[in-house]
Amino acid sequence: MESNRRRGRKSDILRRAWYHLRVSVRDPSRVGTWDAIVVTAASPEQGGLYTWQMERAKRVGRIAKQTATLAVADPDGHRIGSGAGTLNALLALSRTIINEEKGSLVDLIVKKHILLLHAGGDSKRVPWANPMGKLFLPLPYLAADDPDGPVPLLFDHILAIASSARQAFQNQGGLFIMTGDVLPCFDAFTMVLPDDAATIITVPVSLDIASNHGVVVASNSKTSISLVENLLQKPSFDELIKHQALLDDGTTLLDSGIIAVKGKAWVDLVSLACCSQVAISQLVKTKTEASHLSASKTVPFYPSFFP
Repeated sequence: MESNRRRGRKSDILRRAWYHLRVSVRDPSRVGTWDAIVVTAASPEQGGLYTWQMERAKRVGRIAKQTATLAVADPDGHRIGSGAGTLNALLALSRTIINEEKGSLVDLIVKKHILLLHAGGDSKRVPWANPMGKLFLPLPYLAADDPDGPVPLLFDHILAIASSARQAFQNQGGLFIMTGDVLPCFDAFTMVLPDDAATIITVPVSLDIASNHGVVVASNSKTSISLVENLLQKPSFDELIKHQALLDDGTTLLDSGIIAVKGKAWVDLVSLACCSQVAISQLVKTKTEASHLSASKTVPFYPSFFP
């Protein structure tokens, strides 16, 4: 019965998010939407497919007509990590904006509300989905709510959740990052972001789940917002103990891959991205990657919990 109640709550959250998405697409002046949606890709060929999918999303009313869309492939097909991928995507977006608008590049971008979806990774569980990208797999959840419409994709559901998160930025520009291989059904309407910081959204999980994912170590796990001390990748129980990653109830904080950046942190990140070409080229040359935690060292970085 409890599991049914949870499923029902998630359905309600997603339905509300879909309603919000539809209103924001129809009337962006009434309900704020994203100024740009950027999706990372593994290759230029995959990026071309992603571009087509985003154009389709505009045609069927998933993305507002005035929202700019951009697919950005990792340079030369080399994997550079999520942190460097974010910088590369913002650099590509900055070049697009400067060609269309006049003014200081940083000033132009920091006023924007940007949604960034990382979708360039390979899938080991569903390798047949790699060419099209996991982000654009059909996910007919709630499809019966609109029987005459197209079958929803994972991308469409993510857009719905992201539209709910847009309100947390209000009129202040910023960046909202999500991954393209998971649908986080959480009530983003309740999300409150600290000023002048990058915030990583976490969720308490059991240790068996944590052992297969990234774990965030917070400086003070007794509060909903605290500084990030470390990020562990697929940690063992001994590693969790060593790094003091366990909460009082025996759970630990899962890295959801959802990051919000606003205020001075957003200005710093844009400034870093605009001068990151040399660093990105070096990563390609040395075949190394940079995670979000590496990039975050230039800004305050906080974890916050899923409700």
